[in-house]
Amino acid sequence: MWTMIKWIMIKSRPTRPAPSGWAVQLPLVLVLAMAMAACGGSSSSSSSQVPLTLSGNWQFTMSQQLNSDPTKPSFSGGLQGGFLIQNGNSASGQVNFVTMTQPPFGSGGTPTPCNNGVAPVSGTFSGQTVTLTAKSVGAQTYTLTGTLSYDGATITGSYTSTDGAGCGIAATGTWSASLIPVLTSSSIQGTFHSTGGTAGLTEQIFLVSGQLFQGPNNGGSSAALTGNLNFGSSGYPCFSGVTVAGQISGNTVSLQIQGPNSTTVGQVGPLTLISAGSGPVLQSLTGTGYAVFAPGCGGGTLQAPADSGSVCLAVTGTNACQSPLSVNPAGLGFPPASVDSSKTSLSVTLLNPSSSAVISGLTITLTNNSGQTNFTESDNCGPGGTPTKGEMFTLQPSQICSISVGYSPQQLCPGGGSGAQCLGATLSIASSALQTVFAVPITGGVSGASATSSDPGLLVNSQEFEKHAE
Repeated sequence: MWTMIKWIMIKSRPTRPAPSGWAVQLPLVLVLAMAMAACGGSSSSSSSQVPLTLSGNWQFTMSQQLNSDPTKPSFSGGLQGGFLIQNGNSASGQVNFVTMTQPPFGSGGTPTPCNNGVAPVSGTFSGQTVTLTAKSVGAQTYTLTGTLSYDGATITGSYTSTDGAGCGIAATGTWSASLIPVLTSSSIQGTFHSTGGTAGLTEQIFLVSGQLFQGPNNGGSSAALTGNLNFGSSGYPCFSGVTVAGQISGNTVSLQIQGPNSTTVGQVGPLTLISAGSGPVLQSLTGTGYAVFAPGCGGGTLQAPADSGSVCLAVTGTNACQSPLSVNPAGLGFPPASVDSSKTSLSVTLLNPSSSAVISGLTITLTNNSGQTNFTESDNCGPGGTPTKGEMFTLQPSQICSISVGYSPQQLCPGGGSGAQCLGATLSIASSALQTVFAVPITGGVSGASATSSDPGLLVNSQEFEKHAE
């Protein structure tokens, strides 16, 4: 800056004696004013700053309340997530609160949560300085001071806590809070990844899309969410499309899957809203991401869901939760046929949805549930569309191949007689690269015995066995 001033002063130096007084000092004053403006030295620049507010949904993170005596428990937790509303220079609201009791040092065991529930919070806001006070469900009080970032998205600072009478101790620590984006009219797309249940859909990945709508908040600890989930293109057998309703608090989202007459037929979450490279993602980081009890996949109880698994849903329609392999449909069901009748076939389609990634180490296996070859398998997934015959194969980016499952019952239903969907098999598509197995359940019904079968529980003869083995 001083080099620029010196250059301007030299260039403006008069060639004849300069007059005295203000006439000499005025050019220098102008030069200094210009230099200050060029370097951002104007005191009026702060007036252009975007007004900041504390109103919104915040997720809190707090350091552990460490006990100086290692034989006594320390505590972690505190404020979790909730909503604040600013009114002038003050703020109020409610947040979810939990303090985890840590076992004494070296004792092992599982931490016991205490102070669970909703706690009121109030505070003041001046410029970027924030002061909040929150009283837990128990006896502990937190006083938090911090600085709001220039973009209004984060707060960082320190806190003090009072003695919690057995749940929390008097301590000091650090804290931060992040503003959670509003999910109003947010499109979502991603996957449900089945990990088990009575429907037998283990290790299936189902594509899902939909939309979420976030309602207003009037100072409570959560806001309502409504929306819909659509499984129409993924072959998910439990339903093709459902509505959902639930709530968001901080970065935690919980939804109930609603069937006819708003009855709850399943649950999604709790999910965590996290930041990914391509945008926000709703993901089940721990525990069960979803559970379905009815309809479509049959009834069930909370202890034995028909299907359950993990969830990844990208918000605003990004491909952050793209399935690594698409298997469609999720299951096959053959209509009843007589024993030893002509073979009928249904197909399963494999797709590598990525435009760049190669999926290697794939194998296809069909396992009949009984000792009879009621179901057979053939495919065109090998090199150049050849059958794999149990050998490993690779799917190139965007490649599709087809698996054909044939059905010709070789026995009556277990226990004798006929019935619908009484015979079964499992089509397994394993991937060593993805370290997972996609299991497609297969069922078929029996309408009666073959006239040439002397024992309906056995193959007719060796020639018939050879014919069906082909």
